[in-house]
Amino acid sequence: MGALTLASALLWAALLSATAPASHVARAAGGGDYRPDEIVVRLNPASGATIDAINSTYGTGTLAALSAISGAYRLRTPAGQTPVAMAAAMGGDGRLLYAHPNYLNEPPEANPRTSKVWGGPDPAPYQGQYANTLLHLSAAHTINRGAGIVVAVIDTGVQLSHPALAGRLTVARKDYVDGDNNPDDASNNVDDDGDGTIDEAAGHGTHVAGIVLLVAPDARIMPIRALDSDGIGDTVQIADAIHFAVANGAHVINLSLGTAADGGLISDAVKDAALAGVFVVSAAGNLNSDQKQFPGADNCAMGVTAADSADVKSSFSNWGSWVDITAPGEGIPSALPPSGYGTWSGTSMSAPFVAGEAALIRSMRPLLNVRQIASVMAHTSTQIDDLNPQFSGKLGEGRIDAGAAVAFLQTGNAIPDVGSMISSGCVGTLQPPPTITPGSAPSATATPTRTQPALFPRAYVPMARRP
Repeated sequence: MGALTLASALLWAALLSATAPASHVARAAGGGDYRPDEIVVRLNPASGATIDAINSTYGTGTLAALSAISGAYRLRTPAGQTPVAMAAAMGGDGRLLYAHPNYLNEPPEANPRTSKVWGGPDPAPYQGQYANTLLHLSAAHTINRGAGIVVAVIDTGVQLSHPALAGRLTVARKDYVDGDNNPDDASNNVDDDGDGTIDEAAGHGTHVAGIVLLVAPDARIMPIRALDSDGIGDTVQIADAIHFAVANGAHVINLSLGTAADGGLISDAVKDAALAGVFVVSAAGNLNSDQKQFPGADNCAMGVTAADSADVKSSFSNWGSWVDITAPGEGIPSALPPSGYGTWSGTSMSAPFVAGEAALIRSMRPLLNVRQIASVMAHTSTQIDDLNPQFSGKLGEGRIDAGAAVAFLQTGNAIPDVGSMISSGCVGTLQPPPTITPGSAPSATATPTRTQPALFPRAYVPMARRP
């Protein structure tokens, strides 16, 4: 995650994505970038109002209906009216559930510019890394390897031809950046976010997918591109990506991304996924602070922070009572384009270890709900508070142990209810989504029922250590 000057961002507009000009960003007095001539609203369905009536009252104009959310629109503000002032004017209108600027937040980052290191085509460091021993992966794989489980990686895409991912990608895939079905993890050699670094997030999704498969080698990866090669993606894209993953058979969703802004749209999408039986994992952030990051801090997602090979909290990783669990996150070798390997550090790397463990658990016990999966992880985790006295009680339930988790399930013992991570309100009665395997057609794309209408567009950046 990075302290970025957002010079451009991607907007969803009725099935089309477009890049805005570099100057099309303003800043609210309290912080937070936004489009200087745009506002986002959602109609209150109980009012019976139409968007034409809203436009008539306020002089706004419809730019696009937001396809993922019924009754939500991106509007153009009238000349001379700022989005902040317009949102305030609309705030008491009972015909609207909400109105706010089209935000593009940019959380601060105090870590080095990058910790991504290319290592060449040799897969040995990837296959023999310290996390294998720490998480007892070899022992886990004698019991279960994640067969039959689909993990959606919502990120910068993946290198579709990477040898580490060969035969492990689903046909169900999507690119919300370019608006097509080719989510390749590609660079564009352009400094899209204007921070002086070109394509700093390129390879991020490939690296994340490789970590998932390290833990669950027989699982499938559903590649979904919602971040560009500079790591920027907006809230609507990510919410759409979550709904796509659920509708097309994902059992686990990995979100190695986040923001400090607590918005409703992503929270609603995550809850929709959880109620459908899909386990959502998100990075806790790299600010070295207790500042909440979303969706990691949401009640329906598993927020993951990072530790090193000695189970000591990483110097960059966030902490707090809102963090759910810890996983390795320093110097993690994994796949990187083009067709090679390299190391990267960040809570972005920690999250897919947890997603991989969720795949192992789900493969062994397909009907466990998201709260039960989290409880298995917590019950079998290794306590690390003694090694981190300054952060006691602030690194979640401990550091995951995949070997212990699958060994516990093999005993057939009752699953304890560890309720501090996933809320009981995130447990639904819907049937688990269908399994998608390579070569099969995607399932029906019906969107799950939404339970809490809200929208808060903002930018998301991948939580690897970078500016």
